[in-house]
Amino acid sequence: ASMASVLLVVTLLGLLSGYVALGTFVMNQLVWGLVVASTAYFLAILIDDLFMALLAPTAPPQEAGDKAAPGQRTPAQPRTREQTAVLLSGAFRIALVLLSIVLLVAPFGEGPFELFQRAGRVNEGIAIGEIRLLPAALLQGVLVLVLGLFAVRTLKNWLADKFMPTTRMDSGMRMSVTTLLGYVGSVVVVALSMSAVGVGLERVAWVASALSVGIGFGLQAVVQNFVSGLILLAERPVKVGDWVSLGGVEGDIRRINVRATEIQMGDRSTVIVPNSEFITKIVRNVTYTDPIGMVQIKLPMPIATDARRAREVILAAFVSHPGVLDAPKPSVQLDGVDGLN
Repeated sequence: ASMASVLLVVTLLGLLSGYVALGTFVMNQLVWGLVVASTAYFLAILIDDLFMALLAPTAPPQEAGDKAAPGQRTPAQPRTREQTAVLLSGAFRIALVLLSIVLLVAPFGEGPFELFQRAGRVNEGIAIGEIRLLPAALLQGVLVLVLGLFAVRTLKNWLADKFMPTTRMDSGMRMSVTTLLGYVGSVVVVALSMSAVGVGLERVAWVASALSVGIGFGLQAVVQNFVSGLILLAERPVKVGDWVSLGGVEGDIRRINVRATEIQMGDRSTVIVPNSEFITKIVRNVTYTDPIGMVQIKLPMPIATDARRAREVILAAFVSHPGVLDAPKPSVQLDGVDGLN
């Protein structure tokens, strides 16, 4: 609105001062711009509504117990169809914006051929020191990175779900091997993508030296946790499935990530602990040598409670639980009398 007001003022000043051609030209461009902008706006809305109408789910999702009839295809998930509609709508919007730009600059003598010729100069690339970044090389590097990371993820899933369960490794060792191979594969993919861009591995040294300054100031904790995670996966003082106690946090290790480890507490909550805590502090690993652990549960009761009856009820609950072993048998002991209430 402010730009249109300025153009209207310029048009009026041009007409009043005798510059009729200037005022007419500005008015024509203003009207032409409004026509192009309004048309593009309505076409964008039409494109969104069209793809949403064509790809919107026509039937409600099947219930968990329902099965498709023989020979009948299972409809695509509503979320997938909605994502497809959004992606197609975005692609057509980009094409619509480019077409609008061509139409807006057409009155100034810039046709599509001239615009493409100017855009072709981008192929010359950008020089950064001795490195020249070309658009085609950047696109190739991004493609190698995306496909490589997808391949690494697929390989990790295959190892975790198909191959590793057939070995004699325990669950913690399988997770460690899979995670380490994922790290190695990611590093190889990044190196290949940089090589595709045109940045050789010999040029990475100055990048690493530049990053070392930032690491020295603000990323020490991140690097420390990353290295600690590698030590945990290689040395395995704790592993996935272990029951550990660290700084008042006690629970089962569910996952060892790049930066932190996930510990599931007894109440099903998850605590995120930095990996460096397992290296620099004292850790109590209950199941380090033996997967069988002992759980102590303290139940405060009133002084008038029948201790023998309470013991029988608690033992019956323990025996009926599938997670309690028969040997060693569970036991109930009277720890003490703290009060008279």
